[in-house]
This record gives sequence, C-alpha cells and structure tokens, in this order.
Amino acid sequence: MNEAVLYAIAGVAVTFAGFAGVVVVLPLRDMPTWSPTEVRMLLLLIGDSLIVLFLALLPVPLSLANWSTTAIWSLCSALLGSWFIVGDVLAFRGELQDRRTNRLDINPLPGPIRYGIYLIALIMGVVLWLSVLGVLPVGQALYVLGLMVLLAIAAGEFVFFIGRMLQQDRDQ
Repeated sequence: MNEAVLYAIAGVAVTFAGFAGVVVVLPLRDMPTWSPTEVRMLLLLIGDSLIVLFLALLPVPLSLANWSTTAIWSLCSALLGSWFIVGDVLAFRGELQDRRTNRLDINPLPGPIRYGIYLIALIMGVVLWLSVLGVLPVGQALYVLGLMVLLAIAAGEFVFFIGRMLQQDRDQ
C-alpha cells in the first residue's frame, strides 16, 4: 500500500474543506437567508471533502489490523462507490427541485457542466462497485482515482460559491 499517496489526498481534502468553509462561506453570511440551492451545495462541498479525508485515511488502520489488501480495497471501494451514487442522487434530486421552483438562475455553473459532473459521478460509483463485485480488478489505483474524482467534484462545488460571490458583486 502506498500510504504517501493517501496522506497527500487527505491533506488536500482537509485544505479544501477548511479553505472553503472559512474563505468562501463567511462572506456569503451577510445575506439575510440562504437559498436551498446554496445550502445543498455547501453541504455537498463539506461532505465531499470530509468523505475524501476519511476514506483516504481508512486503509491505514485496516492495514495495521492485518486486513488483506483485497479486503481493504474492496471495503474502501464499496464505501466510495456508494457515496458517489448517493451523493449523485442527492445532487440531481436538488437540481430537479431547482428546476421545478425556477431557481436555476442561482447556480452559476452551466447546465451541461452540472449534468456532466452527475454522469461522471455515477460512472465512477458503478466502476468502483464493479471492482468490488469482481468484474473489474480491485486495488489502490482505481480507489485513488475515485478519491481524485471526488476532489474534482468538490472543486466544482467550490467554483459554485466563487460564482455566487461574483454574481453578488455584479448585482450590487
């Protein structure tokens, strides 16, 4: 197991979560209320970052407990794959609610980019589960790729808040 890679990903996740929470969210706090879209995106950003942190570190204690590498990567891939699918369903469900209530103007990310992210998340979740089920090889490489994809999705969620700040500046 290459622990250095996992530690590096965990470090990026912590930095991302902290930076997002302190620098991005606090300037938006002077708004009287947060829209459901903003609350959902904030929860996804923090959730994705903390899940990457937890899942990047999880293989280490499992390895210290003498779990086999197959068992470690199978469990970790199942957890990460499950989050990709659950998080994707939550995000897409929120997108549909935004569409129904005509709140799409709140999201500065264009629709095709958002739908591409949903598709990538779903594919990554399915690929991770296919590795758990033995259809694809299970291992650290695919797992690390999944963690990196989830960090990229968190970056997109971060861009949402940057875009919202720019929209507020333009509206004032």
